[in-house]
Amino acid sequence: MTTPEQSQQGQALERGEVFQDAEGRRTRDPGEGAAHAKSEADRNAEHLRRGEVGPGVPEE
Repeated sequence: MTTPEQSQQGQALERGEVFQDAEGRRTRDPGEGAAHAKSEADRNAEHLRRGEVGPGVPEE
């Protein structure tokens, strides 16, 4: 069951008032949200360059 605080946070995410990345970092600053997303994309690209696969991806 969600608390009222969790419900408010979820609504803020839906309205775009709060940005959350895959690691759960949250911010109200759109620039910081974009920086988090870019760092994740860079990290994922590096994993792909090394040939690493993520969970749920079958290895060949």
